[in-house]
Amino acid sequence: MARYEDGRPRVRKSPHRAESEPEYDRLARKALGDLGLVHLRWATPGLVIGDSNSHPFRYGPYVLAHNGAIHPQSRLGEMLPPGWRRQLRGTTDSEHYFLHLMWRLAERDGDVVAAIADTAADIEERFAPGSLNAILLSPGALYAICWHDRAKVPHAELRERGLGGRPDEVAAYFDLAYRATPDAVVVASSGWAAGGDWTPLPNRHVLVADRATRRLSIESLLPSGMTRRRGLP
Repeated sequence: MARYEDGRPRVRKSPHRAESEPEYDRLARKALGDLGLVHLRWATPGLVIGDSNSHPFRYGPYVLAHNGAIHPQSRLGEMLPPGWRRQLRGTTDSEHYFLHLMWRLAERDGDVVAAIADTAADIEERFAPGSLNAILLSPGALYAICWHDRAKVPHAELRERGLGGRPDEVAAYFDLAYRATPDAVVVASSGWAAGGDWTPLPNRHVLVADRATRRLSIESLLPSGMTRRRGLP
């Protein structure tokens, strides 16, 4: 979990299952603030399970939780310049992804959407990501990144865990959706986001929710124009 308190992100995480983690149960029942995230995920096979590899990750005022995997793991070091590699605390592909994004953000002079687009395009060109879906939090906004390949849904792993479901449900495993009300904006993954009041987030786009106004925009992450649509309800 992550939330903001006095303009600073507060992160609580554990490598254990949520159902056996007392702090998760306690915090999940409390109102923790007006901007935050909750992230439950399976560990990426081949990576060490531990606190340093657990989500969310924090860098300065930013927090990220990622749902997906990036291969090959043996080349993850190529994702970062030497100075940024020294800032790694763990070994996970997700932390490499996050720090790559933070590096791009510095190169883009704080333009978050441009940094996300640069990061996704570079990782897809040089690696084999199944999904770069992520929630990125800043003190002023929530960014929901939708970038995945439906052909890389982990069908075998889902069947092993008894979560095969209907073919259409499996195909939608990486899909994201959002719900906006007068009081809140919520983004969720498939399996949670259901019903007519949820709006699908287009693939290769990012939803930006302004913290102060709850104003929404959907930004294209495609290199052919980075078209922007403003003023969503």
